[in-house]
Amino acid sequence: MAVGARKLFTSALGLALAGSLLGAPAAAGAPADGDQAALADYTYLDFAVAPDRAPAGMPVQVHGHVGRDWSWPAPGEVITIYFDPAGSAPREAVATVTTDDNGWFAATFRPQTSGTYDIVRQGEDGTAVKGERTATFTSREAVLPVRSVVVSGSRGGYTARARVTVQDVVTRVEPQTVYLDAGILTPGSAGNIYETGPYMTNRRAEGRYDVGMVFSTRQEPWRTAYSGTRTYRLSAVHPAGLYDVTFLGPIAVTKDRWDADRDGIIQNVWVNIPGRPITTIRVRRASTTTIAASSTSFTGARNIELRGSLRRVQLVSDTKAENRLAPNTALKLYFDPAGQAGPVYQKTVRTGPTGAYRTTVRATRSGTWIAKYEGTSLQAPSKRSVTVTVR
Repeated sequence: MAVGARKLFTSALGLALAGSLLGAPAAAGAPADGDQAALADYTYLDFAVAPDRAPAGMPVQVHGHVGRDWSWPAPGEVITIYFDPAGSAPREAVATVTTDDNGWFAATFRPQTSGTYDIVRQGEDGTAVKGERTATFTSREAVLPVRSVVVSGSRGGYTARARVTVQDVVTRVEPQTVYLDAGILTPGSAGNIYETGPYMTNRRAEGRYDVGMVFSTRQEPWRTAYSGTRTYRLSAVHPAGLYDVTFLGPIAVTKDRWDADRDGIIQNVWVNIPGRPITTIRVRRASTTTIAASSTSFTGARNIELRGSLRRVQLVSDTKAENRLAPNTALKLYFDPAGQAGPVYQKTVRTGPTGAYRTTVRATRSGTWIAKYEGTSLQAPSKRSVTVTVR
């Protein structure tokens, strides 16, 4: 399949940067073969983050192309990559890379916060000339376990690679958004979002859902040529358990990045990613634990009563879930003394027929009492604490 070069380089990503954006005057037209002086002033830059949204601390790739005219890649260019985190932290250099024979460069990072990547192309006299295009990364909160995997496919000697990042889910009565973030790691483009990207299927039948159902997603175009997200709306009426994540191709891999024939055409090879599961998401329903103490501040050691309850979000019909009290369920009590390294297990209590519990403990020093529900493969854990001061 052929893609027009000028269209490719002037996509929504802002992939085409004239030499004037890098501090050099733009040439009036393409330089003649061998005209190195004009060639140096006719520079284009392609720059992206893939994926451009992911949980904090997960790997992302910053990459791009540097070229002179449509026909000449710029090998051996020294590129400094900067990251400007959101907030008051300063912008800093995070890597220096050199373009390969095709003018391509890439580096992998694990950003802990949202921010903006930008690059600096080193001038021949050693001075730094900043490009005017940037690539933004958006960090998602990483509370539950996160998995990030790279999937690949090959065709005719060309390989396409993509990274998919997913996070476990705790569902509640009301629907919430689940994200499958994807980024293309090889030169080219993602193609059609409706044909390309990750999707998930359930392993466990429950309610009105059979095993292996492909859930509907919000249909969105890829945000850039290299990054996109599939979003789902899940609630507790959906099956709990493991979901398989599969990446569906095709991905365009650049066969001839630079228009060597100067006919305005860049050749791509479309590579299908094998349609098999690459990772999983664990979906569990929420639980809520409470704890209170009969007295929270007193002088001298004494017995106090700890009491509370446990609620679990449960499927009550094929189309309805409720947050109900959980009878006859074990909870573990821990005590975390002030100034100590961590909580120490004390005993196990069980909720009664109404889902409530109460027990007596001996409080001899200040610290925090913790009630914890360990959860199951289908139910998320939860805990709550109360602080007691002994004078």
